[in-house]
Amino acid sequence: MKKCIIIPLCLLLLSPSTRAQQSGIDSLQHNLNAHPQRDTVRVNILNQLSRLYFTKDAGIAARLGEEALNISNDLAYTKGKIWATRNLALVENTKGNLDKQLQYTLNALKMAEEEGDLRTLGILNNDVGNIFTEQNSPRDALIYLQKSLQIKEQLKELPEISKTLNNIGSAYIALKQTDSALLYLAKSEKLKLSLHDDRGLAYTYENMGIVAMLEHRYETALRYHQLSAQYYKSTDNLPGITKASLNLAEIQTMLGDLKSAEKNLDTARSINDKLGNVKNEMIYYKIRSRLDSARHDFASALKHYQAFSELNIDYFNLEKSRQITRSTSRYEAEKKQRENVMLKKEQQLHLATIQQQRVLVLSGAALFLALLLITAMVYRLYKHQQELYQQLNSKNQEVSLQNRIILEQNATLENLNQVKDKIFSVISHDLRSPLAILEGLLFLLKDEKIDAQQFRFYTDELWRDVKNTAYMMDNMLQWASNQMKGISVKADDFDLTLLLNQEFELLQTMARQKDVKLTHELKGAVLVYADPDMIRLVLRNLINNAIKFTPGGGEIVLKAQLDKGEAQVSVRDNGTGIPIDDQHRIFSNIYYSTTGTRNEKGCGLGLHLSKDFVERNHGHIWFESKPGEGSCFSFTVPLSDEQDINARGYTVVLQDNPIGGMSVLRR
Repeated sequence: MKKCIIIPLCLLLLSPSTRAQQSGIDSLQHNLNAHPQRDTVRVNILNQLSRLYFTKDAGIAARLGEEALNISNDLAYTKGKIWATRNLALVENTKGNLDKQLQYTLNALKMAEEEGDLRTLGILNNDVGNIFTEQNSPRDALIYLQKSLQIKEQLKELPEISKTLNNIGSAYIALKQTDSALLYLAKSEKLKLSLHDDRGLAYTYENMGIVAMLEHRYETALRYHQLSAQYYKSTDNLPGITKASLNLAEIQTMLGDLKSAEKNLDTARSINDKLGNVKNEMIYYKIRSRLDSARHDFASALKHYQAFSELNIDYFNLEKSRQITRSTSRYEAEKKQRENVMLKKEQQLHLATIQQQRVLVLSGAALFLALLLITAMVYRLYKHQQELYQQLNSKNQEVSLQNRIILEQNATLENLNQVKDKIFSVISHDLRSPLAILEGLLFLLKDEKIDAQQFRFYTDELWRDVKNTAYMMDNMLQWASNQMKGISVKADDFDLTLLLNQEFELLQTMARQKDVKLTHELKGAVLVYADPDMIRLVLRNLINNAIKFTPGGGEIVLKAQLDKGEAQVSVRDNGTGIPIDDQHRIFSNIYYSTTGTRNEKGCGLGLHLSKDFVERNHGHIWFESKPGEGSCFSFTVPLSDEQDINARGYTVVLQDNPIGGMSVLRR
């Protein structure tokens, strides 16, 4: 194994590839300056220069590719358009914009298929396969890569065959089939060594290093990644140097060479700041977190892990948006196809009618000589046209009915799609964040990177976040059920005071963690007639909302009064209040949500659900708020027939008891 690695390393040190590449760039630049005419010759020079520049300077490569594409469009030069489009796709790859790269590459592939250019088809099928591998769709990638290999073997182009063999190895790595991956990578390495392809060897040795890491052969992986880094540097491949530096940092961290790992991480960060590749930035924070953990710098490890988690969430949301976009595109395509089929049927029906009318007119002209026959034919023609008109009306009515059914189905699908998008949004933005932080802390605790005393330091904040997340999940499930199948009201007589006491102790615990005083005052037992589960959710949402927007040292008071057959419950706080411009959005369907005084999050469904549930129970809800002074949310609920609305003999005041539980004062 060592001999196999040392031989290409010696060849690398002796290789003049960098000088040859720079010489080629200088020569092409000279030819370009000497040929200002906007013709096919200039297009070919621009495309060759752009291909050499995309790993050295993506900005210059993009400028050259765009000029080549503009001239090719003016000249209707298809070959120039194909290669300019492919070069622009490679530029997008250096930035991590895989969707744009795929769009450019598929456009180029379509033009190559129309031209019947077999060599170009082999290269572009290879490019599409690479993109699918990077998008974590290796099975789709293998379809294009095998097709590319078949074309290149038919043309006997050894340099191109070696590239595709390497890329098939990459796809098998993504499938975790390391034996198959090594088989293709070894074939690629042998070809590239015989061709002195320094640029291509960098990619092959990188893949061999990844396979060695998957098989836990860390020393071998280190040697392969060192080889890959040197080849990338010799060809001045900036994206490759970034990947190689990240790979080296990861394996060096695992082997305990922390100083070298930090140096490689700094190199990767410096280059990627220029490239702007989001995926590489996410990998950087992940490896940096592991390096900090290995140094026992757990505060930095947690900070970098949270940065990785946030980028990972953004990457997840981007993937979700891509899936939604693809689904929408497929739906629109199918919809247009159905409309085209219907329009085609209508057109055929009209053409058939016109053809029949022509036949009838010609027949009438042929029988014009006989008056009696003409009269009879006119009558028959009239009757026949009436029948055709009735048939056409019937067909039109059927088409209109089908259109109406399709529109209703579209509206139903749109509503369900909005429910799904809202659920995905809450899960990806609001529920994943506290779980990611908890995962990070448990990761440190599990690996004994943080002791139990340090972990307890975060428990209060974690408990509050998890409880807030549980309330958000409850609201989201109630809302989703309401949207998709509706909720029935199960009204019954119950004691509002007793229901509040069941929830109050937990809410007081949350309030005490923010140093907020929470009390409620009720005048004796309050018997109401409503759905107890719905009213429980309303009380919980209003109190939790008040805690969320009341800073430490603040106070929240709940009151109730009986009037005209209903109970009026008020939740008043002296917190931040609601801005004037946002007050109209509180109970709307916009799902308005902001962070609390300690960055507590919400899904924007609590107040909307509360309004819906109060109104379902024949009550109404409103609020009063002044920015900086606090808010008061109130709602009414019908009294039970058993409630004596004139009984006002005593008032119950529940407040914090220093010994434990709650104390009750009567007056």
